[in-house]
Amino acid sequence: MKRLRWPQKLAISTGALLVLWGVAGFFVTGFSSFAGESDTWVLGLRVNPLQNVIHLVFGAALLVAVPHLKALTDIGLLVAVLFLVMFGLGLARYDGELVNFLNVNSGSNALHLFAGFAALASAQGAVWCRQCDRAAAVRSA
Repeated sequence: MKRLRWPQKLAISTGALLVLWGVAGFFVTGFSSFAGESDTWVLGLRVNPLQNVIHLVFGAALLVAVPHLKALTDIGLLVAVLFLVMFGLGLARYDGELVNFLNVNSGSNALHLFAGFAALASAQGAVWCRQCDRAAAVRSA
């Protein structure tokens, strides 16, 4: 196996964090109140089963995409968009009320913002690495 590059390492750490967070969330929430508000917390962050599923699925997708830079580019961009949208939904208000079907608090929003930008950095870094590989191949030919 060749040496991992920084975008792959970032994707591994972000994906592992999301998967661990999703698993920890299920220990607290189970499957009750799937997309509703509840007083379920993991280390100061509010969670619900919908959030747990999203964290697990997209964290695992990042981990699966790590070996291939092209896949990491595509999956990283998808995960980035999803988590940045989740961040926006966490800030959303409708008629003065918080629209909170994700059961977020400011800590959960910070996690979503971090995961979104980390996935975006992984995707962009993978693009740069692929461009450097092509340039190196042209120079050596």
